[in-house]
Amino acid sequence: MPCFNHARFLAESVSSVLRQSHGELELIITDDCSSDTSWDVMSKLAAQDQRVRLIKHERNQGLSRSRNNAMDIANGELIGFCDSDDVWEPHKLRTQVERLQSRPDCDVVYSDSIIIDENGKPTGQRFSDLFPVPSNPSGRLFPELVTRNFVNIQSVLLRKGAVARVGHFDEKIEWIQDWWYWVQISREHSFLYCPEPLARYRVHSGSTNLVHDRAYKTNRVKVFRRILGAYPDLPPSAKADICYSMGIDLCALSKCRFGRQVLWRSAGFSMTGARTWPRLCKTIVRIVLSVSKTPCCEGASSRQH
Repeated sequence: MPCFNHARFLAESVSSVLRQSHGELELIITDDCSSDTSWDVMSKLAAQDQRVRLIKHERNQGLSRSRNNAMDIANGELIGFCDSDDVWEPHKLRTQVERLQSRPDCDVVYSDSIIIDENGKPTGQRFSDLFPVPSNPSGRLFPELVTRNFVNIQSVLLRKGAVARVGHFDEKIEWIQDWWYWVQISREHSFLYCPEPLARYRVHSGSTNLVHDRAYKTNRVKVFRRILGAYPDLPPSAKADICYSMGIDLCALSKCRFGRQVLWRSAGFSMTGARTWPRLCKTIVRIVLSVSKTPCCEGASSRQH
């Protein structure tokens, strides 16, 4: 559990973990140099339950380092994640442990989540409403995960063996480092999906995807670049989808010249493989419509590329 200035949510999040019906656990909380009363709150909670272990950063080092430091000292055979403003349902661990025990061929289990507001009230939406899972949400999910993320980190439980093979979260990526992590794991490991919501994902004024939209897109471009560089054997259709999404993000970041080049690379990849012409036509239409709606690229669709 990484924590940075979430003192007002911390007690609820910690309680949701410690009150699991599967009680054989340890909770490692990393205070990432909070400036509020987070350290005092977690110190008090740790004094009340010996299963709580604390790490304190003397300077802010980010989500990835906070999670990596905790994973380095974790004793369990399974590792789960809960941010300090999110909540686990009471039977989450028991349900997922049983699922993994019954499926030795799977190394990661994840589930749907309920979206809650700042006050903990359900918004009426689920995580899968915002980020739909594939038609087959279990198994080898690498082909789907290279183009988009639909796995909520709060809902994940994975075997430590998979962590050992993949290593740490990438500390050069902010806020969406979990997506790149799932891509790497899914290359060799199978996932198991629970449609039942086993966690609660809080959306509030401090949520990173709300207050850091530009930086969010910048890091998404980083992930796309890593995917293209790490997996040159991706099928052309996947490369086309990746380049399309990356091009749109670049245009939104006012890097329109480069963005348009990447968008047309998407068209180039669409010309490769089976059913070339239908896919190419669809891609070109999608590019033209998207570019024409991008403020910094108004009129770009009428230019020569």
